[in-house]
Amino acid sequence: MLKSVEKLNSIFTSILNLVYVNVLWVLFTLLGLGVFGIGPSTYALVSICRQWIRGNRIPVFETYWKYYKENFKESVLISWIYLFVGFVIAVDLLTVTNWYLRAALLIVGFIYLLSLVYIFPITAHYNWNGILLKMKMSLLFGIACLQYSLLFFLVAGVLYWAAITFFPGVLTFFGVSFLFFLITWTANQVFTRMEMEDSKEININEHVKENCNEKTNGIKVS
Repeated sequence: MLKSVEKLNSIFTSILNLVYVNVLWVLFTLLGLGVFGIGPSTYALVSICRQWIRGNRIPVFETYWKYYKENFKESVLISWIYLFVGFVIAVDLLTVTNWYLRAALLIVGFIYLLSLVYIFPITAHYNWNGILLKMKMSLLFGIACLQYSLLFFLVAGVLYWAAITFFPGVLTFFGVSFLFFLITWTANQVFTRMEMEDSKEININEHVKENCNEKTNGIKVS
């Protein structure tokens, strides 16, 4: 009975934490006037989710604020790049009428989404130098473990379709935080697999080991 109560309490605590960081994401995005805040706020959210997935208990607001400031400039530049590319692809899809061009744009759009899913988890997880390297590796990770990427798109699509259809109000409370928790969990599985794979089987594994060390942020955990 006691174990059941503790498990239920843990579930409710996790839900409340997701609601809390969802509020923080909105507030800190607005704090940065949107275009300056969305990148650092997303980086902080992913970093918090990474700590939870790794089983670390952390002071949420203090840690979120630390992460928000930690990689501010690079996170802003990353968000600008992906927002601009996403805008161009969306406009082209709406205006192009040629079937072959639309098919090519859909392929480009899928590649863009693969990179978008992994870019912030990679930034939070690894000490890599250079935005271009992180963008390149985000795409390579997504392609190398395509089954995880496709599973994420499927699960996220089904869950958010169900939420919009049956419980639309729920997304107001943790629509963003839950999505990035799913992204971070998926990315963590991919990182774990890639780090365990032999470099002969996965060509990019050797490149990863030579160019990065796992990020440590000096966050107090309990």
